[in-house]
Amino acid sequence: MSIEAVRWGLRQKLPPTPKLVLVALGESADEQGVCWPSVPTLARRCSLSVRTVQRILQDLEARGLIRIEPRYRADGSRTSNRYILLLDKGDPVSERPVVPDGALPPRRPSAGDTPVTPGTTREPSRKSPRPQRQACRTVAPVAGPAPDRGGGQASGLVFPKGLSEAERSSARRQLAGFPEALAQQLLDELAGRMAAGAIQVAPLAYLRGLVRRARQGRFTPELALRVSDQRRRRQQAEAALRRVEAAPVTTQPAVDSPLVVRLEAIRRRSSRGKGRGR
Repeated sequence: MSIEAVRWGLRQKLPPTPKLVLVALGESADEQGVCWPSVPTLARRCSLSVRTVQRILQDLEARGLIRIEPRYRADGSRTSNRYILLLDKGDPVSERPVVPDGALPPRRPSAGDTPVTPGTTREPSRKSPRPQRQACRTVAPVAGPAPDRGGGQASGLVFPKGLSEAERSSARRQLAGFPEALAQQLLDELAGRMAAGAIQVAPLAYLRGLVRRARQGRFTPELALRVSDQRRRRQQAEAALRRVEAAPVTTQPAVDSPLVVRLEAIRRRSSRGKGRGR
């Protein structure tokens, strides 16, 4: 437990419930303010629901008091997030020393302040122990044509359903500099995880983790392949439907496809029904 992190959390001007969660993070943090307790563990310690803790964590990140980084197991599945307490933000950590008889306090920093130096929490966070990432296998970055489109600018990306326009703009900024093929695979992986219910809140935080793995050459598409295949099949079906609707009614379908055959048969029956109605 980091006493300085706990004291820092207690000094923040927050409502009681967010302050309780922040202090609970401080109790789990090391001297650099880094910890990775699970959300259910935090909920149990604070006597709160899991959903409430998730909402408070996002609020603390929005206030600039913590940074949330996704973590992954060796098989690519999610594990508890890494939380970095930004000890150089918010209210100061140390109190003004109490000096008897009204004497002025010394100008030098108090002993409680010496471990905390502004700007030191970000660098150690990148060097903090990551035991579960050491077993990750290294793979080459995904290259080649996108599942649905060629290369070029990332203006034609297909985003997961449920993202707001602001979230899509933020996702475009995160994917800037990637080939469109790889950028689309990252978005498809995010869409697959969202559809599977693996992401309850903060899809952009999950995307940041995927982007980080891609930059390190450790991203392997899993659900993205299925999402891409489903989109391809849907586009083929829509294209076939457009061809059938545009073609004249014939006795034999022009395209040798089961889907087109069924659509053409339905269209012929519909045309015969209209003729009898006249």
